[in-house]
Amino acid sequence: MKNLTNALFRNAVWLAGRPFETNDPDGPVDAIVVLGAPLRPDGQLSLAGRERVAEGVRCFEEGYAPLLVFTGGAAHSAAEAPAMALRARELGVPDEAILVEDKSATTSENARFTAEILRSHGVRSVWIVSQPFHLRRGRRLFRQQGLIAHARPRKDSVQYLYPNLAWRWVAREYVAWIAHFVLTDY
Repeated sequence: MKNLTNALFRNAVWLAGRPFETNDPDGPVDAIVVLGAPLRPDGQLSLAGRERVAEGVRCFEEGYAPLLVFTGGAAHSAAEAPAMALRARELGVPDEAILVEDKSATTSENARFTAEILRSHGVRSVWIVSQPFHLRRGRRLFRQQGLIAHARPRKDSVQYLYPNLAWRWVAREYVAWIAHFVLTDY
């Protein structure tokens, strides 16, 4: 009975998150943008943050773009982007390929502040990296900033592997979409 309950819960979380996913085709862009994720209380990357960095580095290594951008300020604790950039450097990404935006506190600010930085570097197109639940809104916000934005979910994302964590992320994303349409700056 416990296995059936777990399977039903996993499927319910997957179904609830499905409307937020995107499925854009792969292709070269000017920059890869890794959206911030709250750090753990000890200042280390969370499970979601580690996955986002790993996926951004994978895209960089596979030649999606010559530039890897980390975005996220101190929304919950310490600034997220510098910690994510540090991990990318540890994974072998050279300093000259990394940009950091560390002032934003929301996904909307991620897009606005990062777009300002990217325009100064001549960037017009980006690949958005996050968990599947976050991609559609992230892509929309970057497009609203005038960038050509693409995103696709990872099939082995922690969102699918850990439904006990993901249900909170997905539930929060429903609230974020409502706020996105009701509030002028969210």
